[in-house]
Amino acid sequence: MAARKERLIHAHCDGVDYTFVRANRISHAWFGGPLDHEVTGLEYGPRKLHFIGHLGSRAIPALGSPSIFELPLVYGMCFNGGDITYRLAGFRKIEVLGMSERRSLDDWPYAGFPYLLPYVPLERATATPRSYADFAKRFPNLPDRPEGQLIVCVPPPATIGLSLWGSGDFEGVTIVFDCDLTTATVHAYNVTT
Repeated sequence: MAARKERLIHAHCDGVDYTFVRANRISHAWFGGPLDHEVTGLEYGPRKLHFIGHLGSRAIPALGSPSIFELPLVYGMCFNGGDITYRLAGFRKIEVLGMSERRSLDDWPYAGFPYLLPYVPLERATATPRSYADFAKRFPNLPDRPEGQLIVCVPPPATIGLSLWGSGDFEGVTIVFDCDLTTATVHAYNVTT
């Protein structure tokens, strides 16, 4: 019997629950890797934002609109508080609109945290009709209703060779990307179980 692959990214949009697992080939969805987008807007630092992943219209059909055709998942891993709002401002351009903390810490989420997360190509494992309420049961402390039309959750991965949160992995710290597809705006934050 084949081993079940870890679901690295979970998403909900238009009444469909999507899950993504490691792929054996380069694909149009991935976890980690370099952030090759131009980042403008609010100043922050000295550490850069982390590229958590990428989803496109082949992964989630709702991303095939004129206002948004790809979704870079960007997060301030080294910024305690971890609340960030950004807007997709054109091809490979991100404008940071707000951050709860704009100064990075040397020891957050733990000392020696890498500048890049491991690159893992992803494939869609499932696309299952499901209500948002049922989707949210897997991630305690999600809002009763998301701000946008697409919500993406990235729980602590066990199989990429890196801890996202150190001891916080045991607390189930999950990164949430709440995406308004009409304004191409993403509000990213974290919740714990």
